[in-house]
Amino acid sequence: MDTFTKIIWLVLMLGAGALAVSGIGMGLGGLILLTVPFGFVSGYILAIKFTGPWLGNSLSSGIYHPGKNVPPPPPEFPLIRAKIANEKYDEAVSDLEELLGRDPGNCHVIALLVDIFVDKTQDFQNAHELITAYLRKEDRPSQDVPIVMKLVDVYLDSGALEKAVGLLKSELGKKYQPKDLKALERRLEGIAGNT
Repeated sequence: MDTFTKIIWLVLMLGAGALAVSGIGMGLGGLILLTVPFGFVSGYILAIKFTGPWLGNSLSSGIYHPGKNVPPPPPEFPLIRAKIANEKYDEAVSDLEELLGRDPGNCHVIALLVDIFVDKTQDFQNAHELITAYLRKEDRPSQDVPIVMKLVDVYLDSGALEKAVGLLKSELGKKYQPKDLKALERRLEGIAGNT
């Protein structure tokens, strides 16, 4: 919504609100004829044109905020996910490796490959190699946090507690968003608390 349209909706909302308030002083007839209908109109405009979009954007950015330079998931993802659901892991891995060859460093492809290696096939060696190669880059979008956490899981499953702690401490020195740093700090505290 451009600025001019916002101004028009704001004027309409305030005008309807003023009529609604003026009906309060006119007794029962004013309440029925002015306050209720114009109060409804004013509240509707507020909810649909201002509060709703703002609240929706706030919630969605808290749930999924891809960052500026994060590519979208490849269009082949639904078919690959179907193969994973049908336990055709070799085919899914092959498809994902082909995608990775075309777009090295795509965090969505990396994350899905890591999920297969760690959660489905317990191929910790491939998961470790893939994640450590991916994390050689300096920039860290929010999508990297789950990938780092998977490597922590790999270390913990392999009994390499010191490596897990070292990785988390190292990642805390990278440029993450504050909420991502908090997640890493909580994981580090959780590991330290269980030792």
